[in-house]
Amino acid sequence: MSNLTPQPTKKERKEAAREARLAKEREEATAAARRRRLFQLGAVLLGAVAIVAVAIALSSGGGDDGGSSGGGEVAGAKETTEMLAGIPQDGITLGKADAPVTLVEFADPQCPFCKEYAMNAVPPLVEKYVRTGKVKMQLQVLTFVGADSKKAGQALAGAAQQDKLWNAAHLVYFNQGQENTGYVTDEWINGILGAIPGLDVDKALSDASGAPAAKELQTADAAAQKNGIMSTPSFLLGPTGGTLKKVELQELTSDAMSKEIDKALASAQS
Repeated sequence: MSNLTPQPTKKERKEAAREARLAKEREEATAAARRRRLFQLGAVLLGAVAIVAVAIALSSGGGDDGGSSGGGEVAGAKETTEMLAGIPQDGITLGKADAPVTLVEFADPQCPFCKEYAMNAVPPLVEKYVRTGKVKMQLQVLTFVGADSKKAGQALAGAAQQDKLWNAAHLVYFNQGQENTGYVTDEWINGILGAIPGLDVDKALSDASGAPAAKELQTADAAAQKNGIMSTPSFLLGPTGGTLKKVELQELTSDAMSKEIDKALASAQS
C-alpha cells in the first residue's frame, strides 16, 4: 500500500495564502521604513559634526539649516499663502467637505521625506485636485522622530484649532532644520506662526499646550496604529465616507500620486 501525502483543504490553502500575503506586506512595509529612515544612521554617525555645524550657523545668524531668510522674513511665506488662498480648511482637512475622494497623509515635522513630498508634490496636487473640489486632503501629524518633532507637532496642532494647519505645516517643511538639533525653538515657532495671515499667534501658542491640541496628536497616533503606519510619509486614499486604503508610492512626486488619485476618482464616480 502506498502512503499518500494528505492534501491541504481549501480552507488551509486559503489561510496559507493569507499568511503569505500578510508576510509580504510586513516585509514591504519594513523595507519602506528602512529606506525612509536610513538617513538616521548617517545622522547618528555624524551627529556631533552636525550639531557643531548648526551651532556655528546659528551663532553667525545665518545658514540654511533653519530655513528662514534674513531680515526676519520666513522662507516660503509667500508661496504657502498663494498655494492655499481661497481653499477651505477645517481642522486637519484641506478642501471641500463633499469632495468625492479623501487623501490622508501621515507625516512627522522633522521627516526629510515628508519635506520632499510637501515641497515637490503637494503644490501641484492642491492646484489640480483640491482647488477644483475633486479631493480633500487630511494631515495626521506624528511626532516620533524626537523632541523637535513633538514641539513642532504641538504648534501645528495649535494652528489647526484656527483652521490653519496646512499653512503651518507647509512653512514647517520650508524651514525644516537638521534633525534633532534643537532648531525648533520658541523663536522659530513664533516665526512660523507669525507668517500665517489671519492667525492669532498668542492663541495658537496657548492652544498648542492645551487639551484640544494634545487630543489631536493622540488621534493621529491612534489612526497610525490602526492602519499599520510604520513610516512617514504614508498615505491612505479612497472615496470620502468609504474605506480608505494604503498607498505605496515608488516616488514622492505629484505624478506618482496623481495616478493613484485618478484611479480613486474613477472608482468613486463609477
